[in-house]
Amino acid sequence: MDVKRLRNDLFLIFSLLLVAAISLIVIINKTARYNLIAKITVQNNVVEVIDLSKVGEKDFYINGTKGVLHVHTHEGAIAVLESNCPHQDCVHMGYVSESNRPIICVYNEVVIKIDGNTINDVEVG
Repeated sequence: MDVKRLRNDLFLIFSLLLVAAISLIVIINKTARYNLIAKITVQNNVVEVIDLSKVGEKDFYINGTKGVLHVHTHEGAIAVLESNCPHQDCVHMGYVSESNRPIICVYNEVVIKIDGNTINDVEVG
């Protein structure tokens, strides 16, 4: 057998396996991203549970302890667009779709946290 042909065949097989592995990783990450639930709490009480995979683009108005927060969902992510808090840290967070990045408005005692894989994983209280 020709060594050059064997090398080319092995390169082709390796390339196809690499493309398949990358495709699988992308599919898994995309699926995980769109199965997320946003839980909004005010003073540790759940006031809204939003399935980010189904809600699409929508506005929510959350009554905090000192004012109203304008919350918006877009493409599987959530953000605070407006708040009456002095520092605007919650607004500067931008759109969040990861469970390790909560949006917190200390001034209004509002926390937006991404939780669970299904709406049943999150309790409304």
